[in-house]
Amino acid sequence: MNARLVGTLSIILCLPIMCACMSTPEKKSKSAQELLEEGIKESKEQSNIRAKAVFQQILEDYPDSKQRIHALLFLARAYYSDEEFEEAKFHFQKFIDLYPAHAQVDRAYYFRAMSDFKLVDLALRDQTATREAIEGFQQLIDRFPKSQYLEEAKKKKKECELKLAQNVFEIGKFYYRTGSYQSAIIRFKNLVAEHPKHKDLDEAMFLIAESYYYEQSFGEASLSYKELLQKYPKGRFSIQARSRLRTLRR
Repeated sequence: MNARLVGTLSIILCLPIMCACMSTPEKKSKSAQELLEEGIKESKEQSNIRAKAVFQQILEDYPDSKQRIHALLFLARAYYSDEEFEEAKFHFQKFIDLYPAHAQVDRAYYFRAMSDFKLVDLALRDQTATREAIEGFQQLIDRFPKSQYLEEAKKKKKECELKLAQNVFEIGKFYYRTGSYQSAIIRFKNLVAEHPKHKDLDEAMFLIAESYYYEQSFGEASLSYKELLQKYPKGRFSIQARSRLRTLRR
């Protein structure tokens, strides 16, 4: 091999190395703090898809950073803002599990319960979300009596309890209309026992008595009509209840 050919080959072989040396160095990845600031900015600009991706990147790339704590809470809030309540609840719960003593853990408790509260409107017959929301708000009330979310939690808990009571009442009426009187009695008695201030308590008590009457359990029916009249002597069902009692005495 002559000297000219050797020289040419040497130049060709060195070209990749020379190009690599002359190329622009790869940009260094952003720090956890830079990513956190970027995610917060995206959230403020309502770019939650991008914000979620950035917060998730912090969780994955900087698992031991202090920014991870804030990223997890911001990620949960971004899901909540996008009405992805199941995902939001999951991440708020994760924050509670990982950082139970954090200064903002009450915020996580509140929005975890609010995620269930928002799911209540999506649930038709299944009231699991309602019960879980009540439990979540109660946990906040019990654990954080000085929380800024305390009064709102009490208010939302009461709303959930009213909704749950109304659901029990409507199910009871459904069973009553379809002639499933024993099932109706169970629901109405549950309402009377657990929600004694329900707005339709008098109707529930009357329908308990009526259910016993149609079941031909006349002794139980008589007692139930008397209980109704004792509690609501001039109520909207008092005339019908007295009429039934007269019939039962014959």
